[in-house]
Amino acid sequence: MRQSTTQNTLAWSQYWHKLGQPWRREPEIDLERQVFLAMQRMITPDIERGRYPFKDVKLGRADIEWLLATHEQGCGSVDWSDEPQCERSGLDLRGADLRLADLEDLPLARMLGGLPWSEWLPAGVEQRDMARAHLEEAQLSRAHLEGAALNGAFLTKACLCEARMERAELGGVHLQHAILSRAQLQEADLIGAHLDRASLAYAHLEGAYLTGAHMRDCDLSYAYLEKADLSYAHLEEAVLSHVHAEDANLGGCYLQRADLYQAMLTGSDLGGAHLEGANLSKAYLETAYLSGRYTGAYLEGADLSGAHLEGANLHMAHLEGAYLYKAHLNLADLRAAHFEGADLSYACLDGANMDLTHFGSTDVDPDDLARIQRWIRDFPEVLSEAILHGTLLA
Repeated sequence: MRQSTTQNTLAWSQYWHKLGQPWRREPEIDLERQVFLAMQRMITPDIERGRYPFKDVKLGRADIEWLLATHEQGCGSVDWSDEPQCERSGLDLRGADLRLADLEDLPLARMLGGLPWSEWLPAGVEQRDMARAHLEEAQLSRAHLEGAALNGAFLTKACLCEARMERAELGGVHLQHAILSRAQLQEADLIGAHLDRASLAYAHLEGAYLTGAHMRDCDLSYAYLEKADLSYAHLEEAVLSHVHAEDANLGGCYLQRADLYQAMLTGSDLGGAHLEGANLSKAYLETAYLSGRYTGAYLEGADLSGAHLEGANLHMAHLEGAYLYKAHLNLADLRAAHFEGADLSYACLDGANMDLTHFGSTDVDPDDLARIQRWIRDFPEVLSEAILHGTLLA
């Protein structure tokens, strides 16, 4: 089929499908472009000098399709579902310009869009910067990016709906305002990633590494975060309603004013986490750890109405001014926990350990007040005794 015979996208898609390349839909690039790309591909990467095959080269979908089809002397793209191929190298697109590119459905597994960890860690700041691919506002829905090395890459406002990114290296990646709804990110490495205001609704992040990630005002509703590591991540004002985060590590996490309505947090580690003003109404926190070495989690002014905290460890936790109406605290460890000014009406504390638990009135420490009022402006300076109307204390 000659390029001159048709420019119809559907016709080309049908043609490529017959050739066993169903992900292609663009016309074949002309010979001059093929020669140029082939010559560029021969460039030997030099991390120290920031020299890469397609550094600063503007690439479009047709270019990527041809590069994939001819990858490794015609072996083609990496098939992640074929285990022996998982060690193959994908396209080297470090430093390439793919802004606004349409890359939907493309098989980009194991691609290089930044330095992999083995090269990132010993590299300097300048070397890391020169390797970052530019994929701002790129269309990557349903793209296969399994095992891709995208550390530090620019994907701001990119669309990655239903993208396959299992075990991808995304440390320090820029995904602000990106759409990753229903994306597959199991065991992906997102340490220090920038995801502020990104959408990850229904995304799969089981076993993912998100330590120190920046996820302020991020949408993680209905996401799957079982056994994920979110320690010290910034999730201020994020939406995590109905999230599945059983056995996840949220130690030291910043969740001020976050929405965790009906979140599944059973067995999770929230030691030392900041949850001032957070909504944990009807959340499931059975056997969760909310204590800490020196102080417990910070839950001042949080809404825990109807929350399930059976068997949870709240030793030394700060729940001043919290709303715990009909909360379930059966068998919880409440030793030295602070409930001054809290509303525990009709809560159940049956079998809870309340040794040295604080229910009386108090003046809030000025430093603590400043910290709390950053998120709850009208938090009072003086807290009255906890409300225990109808509370089961047996």
